[in-house]
Amino acid sequence: MQLQPKVWNKGGRTPSRAIPTLLAIAGLLALPVGTCLADSHDGLFPNAAQVGGQVYIDPVAPGNKLPTDFETYGLDGQKIDFGTVVAGKRSLVVFFISAVPVSVNELKKIEKFVDAQGHKLNLVFVNADTVGSFLEGGPKAAIPHTVRTMTLIKKEQGLSGALYVAPNDVLSSEGLSTRLGIRGLPTSFLLNTDGTVEKVFVGPQNWKRGDI
Repeated sequence: MQLQPKVWNKGGRTPSRAIPTLLAIAGLLALPVGTCLADSHDGLFPNAAQVGGQVYIDPVAPGNKLPTDFETYGLDGQKIDFGTVVAGKRSLVVFFISAVPVSVNELKKIEKFVDAQGHKLNLVFVNADTVGSFLEGGPKAAIPHTVRTMTLIKKEQGLSGALYVAPNDVLSSEGLSTRLGIRGLPTSFLLNTDGTVEKVFVGPQNWKRGDI
């Protein structure tokens, strides 16, 4: 699922009306995680200054380094340093959302493709899901529940690769999806050994030889 971003010009006026929190949460089910709806602290739409001059920042693209300093948890619920997961390894980092079946179903498809290519690629799945988490106290408070969901997904999908959880406040200019400029999920970043992005794949793919 992809969305052509709308860029607001610097100096442009932004709507000042507040939106109910529950309505915003429900709306996330139909929108890519990269969509910036409102600032979660005050319920108002962010202005251009708050998000660096435009509502949708330029996404992490080929030639950029993928940020690895975002908060990440393993399936044991313990916080980990994501940088160590990809350090020195050619990697495919796949951000997905557990609330959307097409995103979850893509995981096994990707794993089979990577295994078939035989490139010994470091395959990493990262759940960037916050749908419903505000009802549990926010993304960080929902970690134990999300970890249990990821454990179930790994079993049901028959995945052998590593899965991680990254709290993602999609309503904040500092949220993971905003920082990375994610426009839809799944989004997969192919990294070389120094962490530089080689390719970006947005949404489900018809994976073919040469993609990785």
